[in-house]
Amino acid sequence: MVVNELNDMLSKGFSKKMASLYLNNLEREVRDGFFDADYLAWAHEHGFYGESAIAYGLTDENISNYLSDYDYCRAWPLNDWQRIWINDKLTFKYIFAGTKFDKYLPETYYYRAQDRLVPLIDSHMQEGISGFLDLLKEKGEFACKPCNGEWARGFHKLSYLDGRFMIDNKPSDEESVVDFVSTHANLIYTEFFHPDAQTARIDPLIHTLRILMINQTGADPVPAASYLRFAMGANNDDSKANYHRPESKDISSYNVGFDMETGKFGGGHIIYGYKRIDTDLHPDSGVEASGVIENWQEIKEMLIEMSLRIGPLEYLGYDLGMTTKGPKLMEINSHSGCKYLQVFRPYRSDEFLNSFFTRKLEAVDRLDADAILRRNALAR
Repeated sequence: MVVNELNDMLSKGFSKKMASLYLNNLEREVRDGFFDADYLAWAHEHGFYGESAIAYGLTDENISNYLSDYDYCRAWPLNDWQRIWINDKLTFKYIFAGTKFDKYLPETYYYRAQDRLVPLIDSHMQEGISGFLDLLKEKGEFACKPCNGEWARGFHKLSYLDGRFMIDNKPSDEESVVDFVSTHANLIYTEFFHPDAQTARIDPLIHTLRILMINQTGADPVPAASYLRFAMGANNDDSKANYHRPESKDISSYNVGFDMETGKFGGGHIIYGYKRIDTDLHPDSGVEASGVIENWQEIKEMLIEMSLRIGPLEYLGYDLGMTTKGPKLMEINSHSGCKYLQVFRPYRSDEFLNSFFTRKLEAVDRLDADAILRRNALAR
């Protein structure tokens, strides 16, 4: 049992940021009303969100296999101050620009700061909105996303096709594109990707292959957990994000298992906030979501080498896509969610992952009063 109360959580070493996030999620689930009330109360008493408990099929018999949301939030931050290297897409790009890893990253064109439009490393350094529009005409498509967003919120697409501008695949004009850019601060404009033939057959939107790498010593990165997510309910509209948090009853995601040894994927689940449906067929296309990621061993080696380059970071959630231009790395998450990863590999039943989180939580337990206060104040 846990005590879901702010002051108690702060006394146990939570940051106020994560304690508040956790408690707000508990309150939201109670308000939503689409969970069984008794089951939700039981899950919350044991430190799990209702949506996590549903995804895991959590019971008294298997609860010890899973890391609770309470403990996951308590362990934050899992990386030291160097997490700023990957906390936003702009810093992440520039950390690896000009290295052998650059070919795996999206071309990065422009950033809309609060007061100006900044040309970035792959923009030909064409200034201002005229340079932006010229490059959009040249490239044909831009992906637009918050520089430091989460949960795929705020994703958009700009395009120029057959002499016409489009915003989110809807006909538009130059004036509207200019207005869009000027009114959307903190967006970064990058290369737009389409899935390769194998994954496009399953769903036409770009997918997300999440690989969790843990590098405890700085010199020995380990692929620790994984899954592959396909979009759902987008009606083939690739201007939409491939994930929406299940904050209403009709929102779900489709996730399949991924074998980090062989590169094989398959065995899918449709996961709503309040129920889970096991199916190997993609719910929109009806195509079996199984196969083998091409050149997986090369990709895995790249992830290991990249993790070594940023060795001070212990906990790395890599988001990859297999595209028409080869494997591409969209971002690295410093505190990627554990729910979907644990659907396929429960952390507490895995010796390596259990040891990692036990070490992290025991370190919090050893903090003195002054250190706890400093930890309470952490915001980023």
